[in-house]
Amino acid sequence: MDPRALPDPRREPGGSKPAPSWHSVEAGPVEPARALPGPERAIVTVLGGVVLAVLLGVLVGARLGTGTIALTLAVAGTWRATSSTGPVGLVVRSRGFDVFLCWTGAVVIGLLALTAPGLS
Repeated sequence: MDPRALPDPRREPGGSKPAPSWHSVEAGPVEPARALPGPERAIVTVLGGVVLAVLLGVLVGARLGTGTIALTLAVAGTWRATSSTGPVGLVVRSRGFDVFLCWTGAVVIGLLALTAPGLS
């Protein structure tokens, strides 16, 4: 059998130019791009809590400002625990670690806010 008589698989059918290698792969259906949620909601919520804590700490008292920081951490931890994908902007490590860190910080800061002497 003469190998020159066989068609060259690298050539386009009916043409004399070699077909590019990507022609051998069929393109699948193209999925439309999904919009991912932005970090704005989580960042604005936490930043709003911090700004509120500073304002309350300066205008009302340090105990209330510190309690607001603890509440902000508790809300962030709860949000991370209950969200299916985690709010973008609050996701740092694994879900368990993030929730543990936020809730532990909230408890420690809350206890310090309640028991620290000299806070008004």
